[in-house]
Amino acid sequence: MSDMPLIRLNDVSKIYHLESGDFTALDHVTLDIAENEFVAIMGPSGSGKSTMMNQLGILDVPTTGELFIAGENVAKMSSLERTHMRRDIIGYIFQKFYLIPLLSAYENVEYPLILKYKKRDTTGRAAGYLKAVGIDEEKSAHRPNQLSGGQQQRVAIARALVNDPKILLCDEPTGNLDSKTGLQIMEILCDLHRKGKTVIIVTHDQKIADYAQRTIRLADGRVVDS
Repeated sequence: MSDMPLIRLNDVSKIYHLESGDFTALDHVTLDIAENEFVAIMGPSGSGKSTMMNQLGILDVPTTGELFIAGENVAKMSSLERTHMRRDIIGYIFQKFYLIPLLSAYENVEYPLILKYKKRDTTGRAAGYLKAVGIDEEKSAHRPNQLSGGQQQRVAIARALVNDPKILLCDEPTGNLDSKTGLQIMEILCDLHRKGKTVIIVTHDQKIADYAQRTIRLADGRVVDS
């Protein structure tokens, strides 16, 4: 397994069984993503991008085929093992931020550490990652609704990083931001890639995809270009 890439999809299909009939969201996808790659996933609505992200984020398992993350066959893992892999190996960054509104920025970033270690952070990691993405101590005490969209996304990036994941999954991370702020966020993601993170970003924006080393294009659940 030592020569296996960080992520491997081997003939993966995802079929949803609906009242109106079966719908194939991913159709025999074979794909490798190496450690420390920066990959963009593009395609029109309905092309399978969200289903692909759900597979890569271990939020779902293939109907047929095999998905390996860090050498592990996801389908053969227990639900608890998949939960731990999501917590420890994957950081998620979303278009809508999904910060917890009742918690401060600091508490949002600290929360994954509490889930993992069952205690408050005494290491300075949460504060350190907030500082690294440009959120100072004063802003750290604010709740999400007291922050701008760009500041909220910076907090979300710090939260995604705090457990030191191998993979950053970014679903339209600049979609709710103005172009200047979006470019600042992309610079942060590029810097994280330079420091060794594997970055996977779903986007409709070719300018955003141009930051990546490679673009995977989907259509009708199939990879048409990678």
